[in-house]
Amino acid sequence: MGLCQPSADVPFSCGACCGLFNLELKPDQFRTLLKDRTETFKESVDFSKPYTMAEFRKVREEAEKNYVKKDPLTYNCPFLGMLTEEVNGISPETKVRSRIGCMIHPVYTGDPRSQNYSFYGASICQAYDCRNKERNFADEWENVFSEFADDSFSYSSLSSDYRSIDLIEGYLTEKGIPSSEWFTGSRETILKILKIKFEQNISLWNTSFELDMESPPPISFKERLAKWLGLESDDPRL
Repeated sequence: MGLCQPSADVPFSCGACCGLFNLELKPDQFRTLLKDRTETFKESVDFSKPYTMAEFRKVREEAEKNYVKKDPLTYNCPFLGMLTEEVNGISPETKVRSRIGCMIHPVYTGDPRSQNYSFYGASICQAYDCRNKERNFADEWENVFSEFADDSFSYSSLSSDYRSIDLIEGYLTEKGIPSSEWFTGSRETILKILKIKFEQNISLWNTSFELDMESPPPISFKERLAKWLGLESDDPRL
C-alpha cells in the first residue's frame, strides 16, 4: 500500500504530513485528540451530505484553535483521525481502530474530490510525497519501520524523519556496504541506530515539512550520525 499506509498486516500508519505533530502535545494527548476527532466525525458527518464535512472542519478548528503550535504556519488538519478497518482477516464484527489517516479520503467517501473540504485540497493531499516516501528504497524502509514501530506515533516518527535516514544511508555507504545489503546484512545495524534515536528522543515528532537549512559539516557521515544521535564518534554501537 505504501509508506503512509503500510501493508494490511501492519496495524499502524503515518499521519505526519497532516500536521498532527505540529501541536505541542504529549502522546496520550495526541491519542485523546484523535479519539475526539473520530467520534465527532462519526456523529456528525454523512458522506451523502457533503456540507457536513465542511461543518465538521469548522467545529474542530474552533475546538483546537488554542492548541500551541511549533510552527504557526503549518496547518493541523482535523480530518486526520482513527480509521476503522479489518485487520488480518478478522471478521467485520470485530473491526478495530488501529491506524491513523484521512477520514475523508476518496477510498472512504467514494468521491475523488472529497479532500477539497480540507485546507490543502485534494490535489495537494493526494500528490504530496515526503522525502522518505520518495526514496529509492522506500519499500525497504517501510518494512524496517513496520518492524521497529509499536504504534502509529512511533511509525509516523520514523516515516517523517528524513534527516536520520539520510545519515544512516550515508553512513552505510561510507562504510563500503552496497545498498543491496543494507536491509539484509546491515538490518540489525539499522535497527540499533533507530533504537538509539528513540532512546535519545531525536527528531521524534515531525510534521514531515521540516527542512534542513544548514550545510553539512565537513566531517564523515559516521561523525555526523554520532553528533545527530548525541554520541561520541567512537561509540562502539556505530
